[in-house]
Amino acid sequence: MKKSFLLPHRYMKIGIIMFIPFFIMCCMELLLEVAPQIKVTMPYIYNDFERLKWFGVAQGEDIFGEIWMLGLFLSLLFMALSKEKVEDEMLMQIRLQSMLFALWCTSALFVFETLFIFGLAYGISLWALFFVFLLIFILKFRYELYKLKMM
Repeated sequence: MKKSFLLPHRYMKIGIIMFIPFFIMCCMELLLEVAPQIKVTMPYIYNDFERLKWFGVAQGEDIFGEIWMLGLFLSLLFMALSKEKVEDEMLMQIRLQSMLFALWCTSALFVFETLFIFGLAYGISLWALFFVFLLIFILKFRYELYKLKMM
């Protein structure tokens, strides 16, 4: 039997439950700009806002952004990498095709961003590609499963 690196099926529900609050937090910060500030002392490896840039401790660092970024990423990862109730060869093939589709789409977006977006917005758009890749994969995979069940 081939080894599968997929998570157990229960992680799908965990991912969906996690996705809702972290997506709301994301919208609060990026769209509504009403995010609360959660100030803590955080160690860092590199910080370009301090005189000593390497290895230190940042006082009063707002970690609200880090919380929703990691939570959103983990929830999407759980949804993308969890097994279905019945996992067979055809589902693995659909999963592979969906992942390749997501890779092509994000590669095209990367080329577009590199050619037409500059400065800090470029860095932010590259960061967003991690989320876009997972979203495209999940949506494509779920759509293909829906089409298969409709047959």
